[in-house]
Amino acid sequence: LLPCVIRMMDNLITKTSHKPLLPSVASISRFIVKHYKALCALAVVLCIPAFYGYSNVNVYYDMSSCLPEDLLSVKANEKLSESFDVSTNHLVLIDADVSQKNVIAMTREFKQVDGVQNVLSLDSLLGSNIPESILPDAGISLLKSDRYQMMLISSSYVISSDAVNQQIDELNAILKKYDEGGMLIGEAPCTKDLIDCTDRDFKVVSVISIAAIFVIIALVLKSFSLPILLVAMIELAIALNLCIPYFTGTTLPFVGPILISTIQLGATVDYAILMTTRYKQGRMAGKEKKGAVGEAVAASAQSILVSGVSFFASTFGVGLYSNVDIISSMCSLIARGALCSVAVVLFLLPAMLLLCDGFIVRTTVGMKKKA
Repeated sequence: LLPCVIRMMDNLITKTSHKPLLPSVASISRFIVKHYKALCALAVVLCIPAFYGYSNVNVYYDMSSCLPEDLLSVKANEKLSESFDVSTNHLVLIDADVSQKNVIAMTREFKQVDGVQNVLSLDSLLGSNIPESILPDAGISLLKSDRYQMMLISSSYVISSDAVNQQIDELNAILKKYDEGGMLIGEAPCTKDLIDCTDRDFKVVSVISIAAIFVIIALVLKSFSLPILLVAMIELAIALNLCIPYFTGTTLPFVGPILISTIQLGATVDYAILMTTRYKQGRMAGKEKKGAVGEAVAASAQSILVSGVSFFASTFGVGLYSNVDIISSMCSLIARGALCSVAVVLFLLPAMLLLCDGFIVRTTVGMKKKA
């Protein structure tokens, strides 16, 4: 629809046109062509801290940590922790046929696990001297049904911490000794499962997104080398973006790295495609490599800057304004990622195109004959 609207509004567009407000950035091309070897060396050097920080960035899985502190639920949890030294509770479901003797023995072992504050169950409350039959059915039904009986374990450890995950493993080992089908449930066990699941799934998602972008670029540019170079440059920009929280000691929500990786890759790879397409057109038109890269930078720099700054502006304000940490951190990362991608595409990508020109020509359809 956009071409149709542009054609309909052509007269108005012509009447309201004005001189560019942004200064010319054509001089960037001369700097890049002159210092491309130093820029390539800089790209290699940046890979070390960027990918190290990206791989080791700290994340949290407790979603309550990203909520504003003035919420009633957050205040209630803080009060619970301050008054009773309890950070989280686990629920244990065991078969209703497990004997009272085994439940009491299991309770005794649970209490010996580090960080366990208290263990509550119907049998632990009654003890071995009080028969269950004297209790009213309404009281029994709170902790026991025809299929399951429930236990409550209070823990002093924080959800998603290494300590609570170790505690869950120990509790599960004890539980399976007495009831193979028993289940340890609650927020902390669920979060531990989430950590195990997402760690694997995020790696798969990252590989799929990179492979999809690689295939699309390969088909569009008809090249084997260009997709590798373009994806590598955008991945460097992503790593530069996500390594900053590691070196500044900032902890991100667990969805942050994977969402930023896919959003920044998909949204900013267009900058690299624009730059590379201009370079390819210049080389196929018979220009030597420095001329083709210089013209590509001069022709595409302003478009890349406008797009990148617009992407930055549309997300940076939300990052400053929102008091929900997951929203604030995500928007701040997206905004910073736009600037990282612009810098990498404008300065490092052209330098790498110059360095790899011979390989690109040999592995791109049509370029060997023209260049």
